[in-house]
Amino acid sequence: FNSVQKAEVSWKRIRPLMKLPEPLAELRIPQPADVTLENLSFAYGDAFVFSGLSLTAHPGEIIGVTGPVACGKSTLGRAFLCEAPYGGSIRFGKRELSQLSPREIAATVGYLGHDPELSADTVQNNVLCGSEQDPVPYLATAALDGEALSMENGLATVVGSGGTRLSGGQAQRLALARTLAHPRPVMILDDPFSALDRKTEDTVFANLQAYARDKVVFLIS
Repeated sequence: FNSVQKAEVSWKRIRPLMKLPEPLAELRIPQPADVTLENLSFAYGDAFVFSGLSLTAHPGEIIGVTGPVACGKSTLGRAFLCEAPYGGSIRFGKRELSQLSPREIAATVGYLGHDPELSADTVQNNVLCGSEQDPVPYLATAALDGEALSMENGLATVVGSGGTRLSGGQAQRLALARTLAHPRPVMILDDPFSALDRKTEDTVFANLQAYARDKVVFLIS
């Protein structure tokens, strides 16, 4: 009797999930446009993380965001995802970002967090995530193409759960290549160089300058 009762409770939780998801329409990537912040602020409760931030960024520009630990740099990056209400304004072109649907935000903003997750899959599949394109140019932009091609199975090498078979710098560059392989007119890159040596960092940054010629990139470091 107890087993039946527990099963009924479990079934009530599971049943709503036992259906095929509705197919999503293909993402419509918008054309490049200016990004304008006006008096932008963000707070947890009554405690402001930052406030009074205003700027205009044009396609082709890389905006550096620097500062001490815990000053709100990553919070600024996540504000573009509109996962929580922000104060002031973030406009892409003439449209307020918070007024866009989640699907429209996904088509507008590319985001790389400072602690990205990798799948227990191949190098190629981690970059492409199901898309049909050549991953090598994006690995090259992240200065990982030579190392990836020289691995035991090349691009078919399995990186392990969370990228455990890679070094910290390789995992970081693989996550960067994945983000770059799905370009958006606004790109948020949160500390993508923290595990890189200076020479590799300089190479990747030079490649990003070429990559960003028609995008607004916020580079948090």
